Formats: sequence, structure tokens, C-alpha cells
Amino acid sequence: MKLAILSITIGAAAAFAPSASKSTITSLSMSDSVTPAEEEVPVVPTVKPINGWVPDKALPCYGLPGAISPLGFFDPMGFTKEMELGEVKRFREAEIMHGRVAMMAILGYVVGESTPTIAYGMDVHHTIANNQIPEIGAFVMLPFFLVINVCEALRANKGWVEPGADSLFTLRESYYPGDLGFDPAGLKPANGKDFANLHTKELSNGRLAMLAAAGMCVQEQVDGQGILQHLGF
Repeated sequence: MKLAILSITIGAAAAFAPSASKSTITSLSMSDSVTPAEEEVPVVPTVKPINGWVPDKALPCYGLPGAISPLGFFDPMGFTKEMELGEVKRFREAEIMHGRVAMMAILGYVVGESTPTIAYGMDVHHTIANNQIPEIGAFVMLPFFLVINVCEALRANKGWVEPGADSLFTLRESYYPGDLGFDPAGLKPANGKDFANLHTKELSNGRLAMLAAAGMCVQEQVDGQGILQHLGF
């Protein structure tokens, strides 16, 4: 009888005792179920488009328009290779502004040489354009240069960072090269693709005008005749 009671007591106590094999299995199962922590993906800041253009380092000139057929992107000297975005924008600013000046210069060559003027009167075949600036008096040239200075000051205030130790020759991040906000006729498209097409056309005409202005200048220096005189007018 005592033996039976002792056996029952030992069995009941063993039922509440922790099992080593079971706890080992449980700990292994928990370790197997733990997954490694996921790596955090860096958040790339969103760049606000400027006239539909978002700078892309993988594209030539960060994706700025201007590459046209049949040459496409043409940079045989590698000026823009490995160039930072700010420098690319500064080069484009210089190109678009020189193109605009050249287009006005083409008109100035033809109109200035072949129409009545304040300085030369009704004589339409007067001094060639290359010699007009030295011959025109200060009362005409001073207002002309004053207008140029005012336009350049407005352009600098619009697109350029205030000069400092770390910001010399630097364009504003929010400034699109050549977009001065001057559009009295309302020709600027609202769509980014249309704006890129219009900007490419302006660049193409400006590049042609730069070559033409250089040719006119050299031609007049060689034979001393005006542009329309070569055409028989």
C-alpha cells in the first residue's frame, strides 16, 4: 500500500517537472523562426521639374534639350564629360544667350546697313556694320550701352546666385537656363515636352545665327561691302 502511494506521488510530481528535451526543441524552433532585419533603402529626394525638365545624370547634359538630327548629342571635345550639373547649366546659359545676341546681330547687319538711320540719314548704302560703332557718336552709343547694362543686371538677378566665396558664377537651382520670364506674346508652352521642342528650335536658330554672324563679319572685313550689296541690292 505504501509502495503504491509513493509511486502515485512521484508520478504526479514528475508531471509538473520541466522536460529538458522539449525545452531544447522549443528554443531551436524559435531561433529558426526569427527572420533577419530588412536593410533600409535610402530615400531619394524628389527633384521638382523645371519646365518639365528633371536633371538626369545618366543622360548627356543631364537631359537638357538641344540634341538634334542628324548629329544628335554633339560634343566631340568632351566639354561636358564628367561635368557637374551647375556647370552644365552655366554652359547652356551662355549658349542660349549668345545665340539670342547673334540672332539680333543678323538683323542688325541687314537693317543697319540697308535702311535710313539717325546717324547716316537716307543713304541706305552707307558704312558697313563692322565700322558703324566707331563712327557713331556718344549720344547714340551711351543709351545703347545703358540698355544693355540694365538687361544684364536683370538677368543676373533672375538666374544667378549672389556672388560669394562659394557661389561665384553659380546659377540658382530653380532657374532654367535662358528662361528669364519674359514672354509678352505668351508663346511659352505649359507642357514640358512642347517647351523642350520650342527650346530646341531656339537653340538651333541661335547656333546657326552665331555661325552666320561670324561669316558676315569676316566677309565684310575682306571686301568692305555690305551684306545686301553682295546679293545685288
